[in-house]
Amino acid sequence: MTFSEVVLRLLFLTQTGAGVLGNTFLLSAYASASGAGRALRPVHVILTNMAVANFLVLSFKGIPQVIFIWGVTDILGNTVCKLTYYIHRMARGLSLCTTCLLSSFQAVTISPRTGGWVGLRERVWKNVGSSCFLCWLCNLVINVFVPVHLKALQHTHNSTETWDYGFCSSKVPNSFSVILLTILLTFPDVVFMGLMTAATVFMVLVLHRHHQRMRHIHTLRSSHRFSPEAKATQTVLLLAISFISFYFTNSIFIICNIFFHSHLWLTHLTTFLAACYPTLSPLILLLRDPQAPRFCT
Repeated sequence: MTFSEVVLRLLFLTQTGAGVLGNTFLLSAYASASGAGRALRPVHVILTNMAVANFLVLSFKGIPQVIFIWGVTDILGNTVCKLTYYIHRMARGLSLCTTCLLSSFQAVTISPRTGGWVGLRERVWKNVGSSCFLCWLCNLVINVFVPVHLKALQHTHNSTETWDYGFCSSKVPNSFSVILLTILLTFPDVVFMGLMTAATVFMVLVLHRHHQRMRHIHTLRSSHRFSPEAKATQTVLLLAISFISFYFTNSIFIICNIFFHSHLWLTHLTTFLAACYPTLSPLILLLRDPQAPRFCT
């Protein structure tokens, strides 16, 4: 075992362990708040769904990857392989959808309290639960065809005939199938990323205007204090920017992985980047607000 292999194994083990523990803690905190009879605020509902999605990403991608890196390759049969990859893809899309929903929700929350914004805010607050349900439904349906051609890892000497996903593999599809698959899988991502980016830009502009306005009226005593709404918006911005950064970086390496015929180090790198946001998001929430269930907008 080389030094680089030891570092890689410990890196994935630390990342997956920290991510699973962080998301489990958040889910336990929100479950305790709900079980105590306190109604979850709309933002808590979104954060709970996001924690579930991130937990599933790490459980159905991170943990099998850790086992694979530690040298156990034949761990999944065909059925389990298909189910594992399907849940991972669904959870990845769900994480994107809920992060987009969180950004949009916060953007509407801090919008001007005049005109049509008031009615829009009320409708958004009332439909958070149904929006989360639609995120689940869309991702369950969109990804249903993804594992159709997947099989357990096939050991073959001709790497040009198969695509290796670490613990699963599939035959290389024809050009038309590749184009169709790419469109079907990337179109929802493009839509959600566009909405998230727009919401992020809007929040930055609102905070900037707020900062410029408050600079003239703050006293020395309160000049360094932030309102709970501003702090919550900064936290959502940090989550959204983190997601966008990791998403685009990971997409670049996925494209490189396709063109360079699935080099093993590229596969490991894309897997690591895909798990960065699910690992860091609960840490961001806990560091920004140690009493996460009280996180409010």
